[in-house]
Amino acid sequence: MRERLFVLALGLGLTLAGPCGQRPYTLETEEGLLGGEEMSYDGEVLVFEGRACLEREGLYLEAPAIRYLEAEGSLQAEGLRGEAEGWRVEAEALQGKALQGVRLSQGRLKAEVRRLSLETPLKGEGVLLESPAYRVRAAEATFTREEARLRGFLATPCPCGEDVRLRMEEATFRVATGELRGEATLGLWALEVPLGEATANANHRPELQSPLVLSSSEAGGWTVGLQDFPLPRPGEEIGRWERRLTLLATGLGSPQEALRLGLREGRVGAAFQLGYAPGVWAWAEDLFLGYSPSPPDADTPRLEARYAPTLRLEDLTLRPFLRYAETGRSQGFTLGLEGAYRHTLREGPWALTLQPEALLALYPFAGYSPYLAVGGSLEASYREGDFLLRAGYAGRLEPLTPTPPFTWENRDEFQRLRLEGALGPWGLGYTLENPLGNRLDRLEGSYRDEALGNFRLAYVRGSLEEVRLSYAMPLPDRACCQALWLAPEVGINGEGLTRLGLTLRLYDGCFAYEVRWQNVLRGQYDEATGQSLSFGLSLR
Repeated sequence: MRERLFVLALGLGLTLAGPCGQRPYTLETEEGLLGGEEMSYDGEVLVFEGRACLEREGLYLEAPAIRYLEAEGSLQAEGLRGEAEGWRVEAEALQGKALQGVRLSQGRLKAEVRRLSLETPLKGEGVLLESPAYRVRAAEATFTREEARLRGFLATPCPCGEDVRLRMEEATFRVATGELRGEATLGLWALEVPLGEATANANHRPELQSPLVLSSSEAGGWTVGLQDFPLPRPGEEIGRWERRLTLLATGLGSPQEALRLGLREGRVGAAFQLGYAPGVWAWAEDLFLGYSPSPPDADTPRLEARYAPTLRLEDLTLRPFLRYAETGRSQGFTLGLEGAYRHTLREGPWALTLQPEALLALYPFAGYSPYLAVGGSLEASYREGDFLLRAGYAGRLEPLTPTPPFTWENRDEFQRLRLEGALGPWGLGYTLENPLGNRLDRLEGSYRDEALGNFRLAYVRGSLEEVRLSYAMPLPDRACCQALWLAPEVGINGEGLTRLGLTLRLYDGCFAYEVRWQNVLRGQYDEATGQSLSFGLSLR
C-alpha cells in the first residue's frame, strides 16, 4: 500500500502545475490535491508536512501538516491559511470535509464562520459578517466568488445591540459591490415594518435620520411633528427612500400657529399650509409653482411660477431662470442667469482655489432696473505635515442697485477675510467681516486633544465686545455602548453674561439622543436674542 501511494504521489507531482502540484509529494483526493515537501505513512494515515497544502479550483489552503485518513477519506489539520472563492481564509482546524473556526476577509469585509463545508460551492454555518456599514449574522451561507447567499439573515448598523435591524429570510450578497437584496423587514426597537423587496449596501452606512421634530425658538414658538418621514417602495435601498412625508405643527404657543403637510418623491412634490401664512406649493424637477392668499410680509409672493434648471460643465455651473411673481410691492417677470466657476491649483504643499460668481436679473415689461451681483472667493493654503497656513477672502458687490424688486434673487453685499494657522493640536484664526458696514472682528484660539477634547477661546468685537469660551468632549468610540457627551459655551463681557449654550448627547448602543439649548442675552447687531431649545435623534 505504501509503495502504491508513493508512486501515485510522484506521478501526480510531475503532471500538476498548480502551487500544490509543485510539491515533491502529492495525492489526489475527493476534496482536492494534497501536497507537501515531506510525507510519512502511519498505518492508514498519510501525513503531509512542510508547507502542506490542499488545492482545487477556487480553493487553496496551507497548514503545517495535513493528515489524510484513507479508510474514511477524510482530512485533519490545524492552523490553516489560504484562499477560497476569492476570500482570504484563516481556520483553526480542518475536520473531515469542513473547516472549523473560520475567518474570511475580502477588501473591507470580514466574516467569522463557525463551520465551513468544503463542498462546491462552499457552505457555511453560524456566519458573522462585519462591513463598513453593518454587522451581519446569518444561520447559513453559500459562498461563491461573485456572491454569497445568506439564510436566516439579520443586519444592524448599530455598534452594540440590534435596536435598528434589517431581517431577510434569504438575502443575496454581491461581493464586488456590497449590495444586499431580498424580502426585508425593518426593525426599530420592538416595531417590525415589512418593506417587501429591498436592497442595502454593506459598504454604505444607511441614511437613517429621525423624522421626529421637537424644537422651540425665541420668536416662533414650538415646532412639533414629522419631517421627511420615509414611505419605502419595493426595491429601494434602505435609508435612500425617495418618497417622504412631512406633517408639522409650527409656531405653537405663538400668534404664528400653522399646520404644514407635504409629500415629495425625489425632485417632485407638493405641500400646503393652513393657519399662519397659508399657501400651496408644488414642484417638479426644475419647475416650481406657489400660491399664498395671505403672505406674512410684503416680500413673500402671493403667486409665483419659476423655472430654474442647473447646468454643469466640469468646473462651471450655470443656472438660468425665468420667474413670475406677485408680492406686496412688486410684480412681473424676471429673466436671469446665475453662474459660478470653481478651480483649484495644487503644487506640492501649496493649493490655490478660485471661485468667481455672478448673477444678472432683467425685468422685461415691468420697468424695473436690472440687478447685478458679482463676487466670489479666493483661498490659498500651505500644508506640510501638522503645519497649516490658510488665507481666504470672499465678497460680493451689487454695482447697479442694492435692492432688487424681488428678494428671491437678492444677493446681499458682504466682505469676509479669514486668516488661519495650525500646528499639531494648536490653532489660531482671525476673521474680519463687513469692514465697511456692521464690522465684526473675531480672534479665536483652539486646542484639540483626543483624550481631553476640544477647547476654544474667542474674542469677538462688533456691536459689543465679548469673550466666548467653548468646550467639546471627545466623541466616544463606537465600541463604547454607553456614553455621555457635553459641549458647553459661554459668552461674557464687562457687563456680565452675553450668551449661554449647552449641547448634551446620550449615546446608547445604536442612537445618539441630543438636547441643544441656547440663550442669547445680548447679540451682535441684529442677532436674535432669547432662548431656543431643540431635540434630536440620530443613528450612531
